[in-house]
Amino acid sequence: MTDLAKIISSHWTEVITFMLVFGRALGLIVAAPFWGGRAVPVLVRVWIAVILAMATYPLIQLGNFNAEISILGFFVTVAGEVFLGLVLGWLAQLIFAGVRLAGQEIELRSGLGLVQLIDPHQGGHSGLFATFLEIAAGLIFFALNGHHLLIQALVASFSVFPLAGEKFIARVADGMISSSGEIFTIALRISAPVLLGLLLSDILLGMLSRAVPQMNVFMVAQPLQFGLCMLLMMLSLPALVWFIVRQMPQMIGVPGGIH
Repeated sequence: MTDLAKIISSHWTEVITFMLVFGRALGLIVAAPFWGGRAVPVLVRVWIAVILAMATYPLIQLGNFNAEISILGFFVTVAGEVFLGLVLGWLAQLIFAGVRLAGQEIELRSGLGLVQLIDPHQGGHSGLFATFLEIAAGLIFFALNGHHLLIQALVASFSVFPLAGEKFIARVADGMISSSGEIFTIALRISAPVLLGLLLSDILLGMLSRAVPQMNVFMVAQPLQFGLCMLLMMLSLPALVWFIVRQMPQMIGVPGGIH
């Protein structure tokens, strides 16, 4: 038996505990904003998860594991921890999913729904306004140390859901399903200023077409709505900052806000 094998066998409980902490951290990194995108290499995600596990491990109480735990039971437990980490990352992704949906709603309303850009972060195509709002939300997220909030959520999750806890998957799955509806609420709240402005422009253009029948409203409607859309979006960016500051702690469930 090598020296490494002797160390692992003599500290078997600590090794299993670290692997479970690593599984939860890995799930968080895979689903978290920015790190979960395809632009980040897999090896970088794994190393970030290892660093988070090493930093979090001293704060976790050692689990009461059976030294004769089966291989199947160990992998099932690790899978549960990875699933819990994925849910934590998903809760943070709700904001960005709502922002993307808000951008798509604005595109459809402004007549730019067919304009598509290559999005390497998501591995597909994305609209102009959806990409812009997502990049803006990401910059706001990191500028306000939102990644620190994710680390706080990871540490706090061990007190709410202990390692190798029982019967937590059903609770977490129900919470994830119920929180998915927040995407539409977030999208509506973000896109509301622009959509209302475009609706008022349609009403004004309709009144103008009635007042001046000789005027070809369709020739001026598209550039006018595009310019108005850009103006309203720039004016609503401070509200987007305020919304992310207020909404992100509530979605992840960490008190104290973003610092």
